[in-house]
Amino acid sequence: MKRACQTIIALCLPLLFCSPAMAQHSGPYVGASLGVNALMNAKTSDNLGDFNLTFNPALQGSAVIGWDFEPGNPAGEGRVELEYSRRSNQLDQVKFVEGSFNGGGSVTADGLLLNFFGVFHGGNRLSPYAGFGIGAARIKTSDLNVNGYPLSNDSAVVFAYQLGGGVDFALTDHLNLDLGYRFFSSIRPKFNEVNGHTFEMDYINHSAVLGLRVGF
Repeated sequence: MKRACQTIIALCLPLLFCSPAMAQHSGPYVGASLGVNALMNAKTSDNLGDFNLTFNPALQGSAVIGWDFEPGNPAGEGRVELEYSRRSNQLDQVKFVEGSFNGGGSVTADGLLLNFFGVFHGGNRLSPYAGFGIGAARIKTSDLNVNGYPLSNDSAVVFAYQLGGGVDFALTDHLNLDLGYRFFSSIRPKFNEVNGHTFEMDYINHSAVLGLRVGF
């Protein structure tokens, strides 16, 4: 078994690192990705003081339409794209000064960002990339509750941004596999509580994504 694994690895490594480079695509493309996101513990403030919200990791999805720059472009090698993404996380616990309580409901962020990625083309199919995006997000609290008692059911549109990086793997001249990381955040959204108060919360999200892009 061990010898078989070693043989498979020996055969696969040349495909990843020693295979001939594909012709660099330029022009329009579309793509989609699926991944896992983790919404960080959110420091939250209302008229009565501070409390913390903790969330469960969850799946996320996104779709993009963009443009690959031509080789030698004065703006540099890379791509620009418009991305729609959705992240939704279940509330796990609410922590007050008095202690921790079970939470329920979810927080969902629908983002629309303009992304700029620089791509570092090497001599094989693997191309590292890094960049950033700016835009807006609609963040919604859906039936948030503390021990079953309603907390909030509201939404807010706020400025959002992200940092990202990863590796592209060229499957063909027009088909790319994307393994990446995204740091997604926004300014603090403000929500109405069911008791008439309002609260603001941090929104900081980390994601690992696997995507596919098709060029035309």
